[in-house]
Amino acid sequence: MDIKGFALQASSAGRSSCQEETAVITQCISRRIPYKLCTRPSDRPEGFIPVGTVQWCENFLPKEVTVPNYYPEFLKDYFHRNIWRAEKWPLGKRVFIKPADRHKRFTGRITTGGYHKKKKGPYWCSDVVYFTNEWRYYIADGVVLIGEWYAGDEINTPDAPELNIKFPDGYCGAVDFGTLKTGELALVKVNAPYACEWYGKKHEIYFEWIVKGWRYMEEKCQAGMT
Repeated sequence: MDIKGFALQASSAGRSSCQEETAVITQCISRRIPYKLCTRPSDRPEGFIPVGTVQWCENFLPKEVTVPNYYPEFLKDYFHRNIWRAEKWPLGKRVFIKPADRHKRFTGRITTGGYHKKKKGPYWCSDVVYFTNEWRYYIADGVVLIGEWYAGDEINTPDAPELNIKFPDGYCGAVDFGTLKTGELALVKVNAPYACEWYGKKHEIYFEWIVKGWRYMEEKCQAGMT
């Protein structure tokens, strides 16, 4: 891999400490790749791959390519619930709701039928379902690199089920699936290929995913895709 380096968002203590950044730093050291801890976007050296929060990484991307697509059409057979986009807050309905225009504008939650601080649309809404276990699958170039458990049975932490899904050629992302009480494997949501929590121990896999994911985003920028 031809990599200039990594621009890691520094914590308030002046150093990176989370699992994702630890994975990248250990790989940089073993591969002799430069990295820099940055407190401001302007600290990032040109061409360095950003690692940190969603807000940090999206400093270096145009807004049109950062609009979340949590429920892509190619995974609709795995929704196993009604999912729809809405411009107005769903009054009188109990649904799970997330902002549809950008990541982290507010935390996804289950509504009670009334307003919650009258949040501005648009939204993604879905029927409320409950997952017994959840796994994150790290996808690069349309291939599942690994699947890691992250929620549910904390005692047994079951292995990730095999995904018999053909992802689009070149696709990169972190795709969350979970088992419903019915036993069905359902899509939880799809995440962009940056600023995603790392739940595994094979840091070289996360390193490969973050590099290919950022290049995927850069290609989207160059192609003018939304």
